[in-house]
Amino acid sequence: MTTLQEVRARFARDQGLPFADALTERHIREALDHHGVQYRDRLFNPSTTIWGFLSQVLSEDHSCRDTVSRIIAHRAAAGLPVGSAHTTSYCNARARLPTGVLRTLAKRTAQQLQDSLPQAWKWQGRSVFIVDGSHVSMPDTEANQARYPQPTVQKPGLGFPLARVVVLLSLASGACHDLAIAPYAGKGTGETTLVRELYDTLAPGDVVLADALFDNYFIAWELRQRGLELVARVQAERVGTRTVASRPAGDSIVWQRPNKPRGMTGAQYRSYPASLTMRQVSVDARDSNHRVERFQVITTMLDAAIDGGQIGQLYERRWDGEVDLRSIKSTMQMDILRCKTPAMVEKEIWAHLLAYNLLRTVMAVAAVENDVEPRALSFKGAKQTLNAFAPKLEAAPPEQRLGLVDALLKALAYHRVGNQPGRWEPRARKRRPKPGNRLMQPRRIAKLARNRPKWF
Repeated sequence: MTTLQEVRARFARDQGLPFADALTERHIREALDHHGVQYRDRLFNPSTTIWGFLSQVLSEDHSCRDTVSRIIAHRAAAGLPVGSAHTTSYCNARARLPTGVLRTLAKRTAQQLQDSLPQAWKWQGRSVFIVDGSHVSMPDTEANQARYPQPTVQKPGLGFPLARVVVLLSLASGACHDLAIAPYAGKGTGETTLVRELYDTLAPGDVVLADALFDNYFIAWELRQRGLELVARVQAERVGTRTVASRPAGDSIVWQRPNKPRGMTGAQYRSYPASLTMRQVSVDARDSNHRVERFQVITTMLDAAIDGGQIGQLYERRWDGEVDLRSIKSTMQMDILRCKTPAMVEKEIWAHLLAYNLLRTVMAVAAVENDVEPRALSFKGAKQTLNAFAPKLEAAPPEQRLGLVDALLKALAYHRVGNQPGRWEPRARKRRPKPGNRLMQPRRIAKLARNRPKWF
């Protein structure tokens, strides 16, 4: 098993493009072999393309031209042939790269990090994963609209394609272990449907932490059948629920199987038991400003050794998942994607998650060296620090890398998440947007000669 100390040693030993130390060429070749990818030895081989893709999603520019310029600068500094500054070769190399390779690398990076975490960072010695959903936007192209249609409430040609994503996030490290993606609306695109695609990523004994949307009889039973535990907020009082025992650690209740959902066959419905024993805990999360009311948490964990207070404290940490999603979408700028085809959109998403997981790995190394938990470190501060150090690490001779890595980890650990209990900010912007017309027809129609006078 790889330890965080071994990862830290690679930082000081390896040389290359950003993350060549955490994501070695051997790991990339293993993923390529796993997917049976054959390639020629050229300037933009899979390793260079992946490293370039990672630097692209981490940069503030996000353009292919900026990425190609960075690769040329790296090769020139290493005394290698630089090639053309045109972006065509790099874009073609990205298109040749299978999505499965990026997905495999992202998932393996997250799992390797989870396996190397100190036991003290885990909850009750268990791995806890937060399930949450969101959506991402992408360019308004015919291909994207066909695969991920815009919301039906928007007029054709005025909206942007939307995709729904459901992620599986480690509570201890913040790494993203898996993702399911589907159109924003339509049959089989809900979060409770997509989460079933993530079951195989989990191992028996793991705990799934979710919001009230997953207060679901069928999901609770499916997880229990796999040896997994569920902790979720109670959405509403269930008809027919019986309390069989009341204890300070929580009430033992019996759920009655609800009516058959639309879309589920009779045979599938009968495969679920007529009743399910659960545990319900009352959580008092009110602060000094009384912004949060008392609420109920449901769980499949019936072990009396875990008291209700521990379960309530665990659920209150579910908000960490919301912060992680903000880091992925806002700090990593994945909320508005740039690729113009569905295939490239999915690659762009997995490239973001791979870079995110690698950055979480660096944060974990910094945390263990400074005797703090990864959640205490600022993700945005870590991203800014790494981007500042990356060019220096690439250009540094081997004898200077150790000092740079020490400085990187120390600077990264300096940026902590502030503790501001009771903080409240209005969800509004004071700065007004610049005046300008809003495009109220498809761009290709607005560009026609007869329509141009409307948009001057």
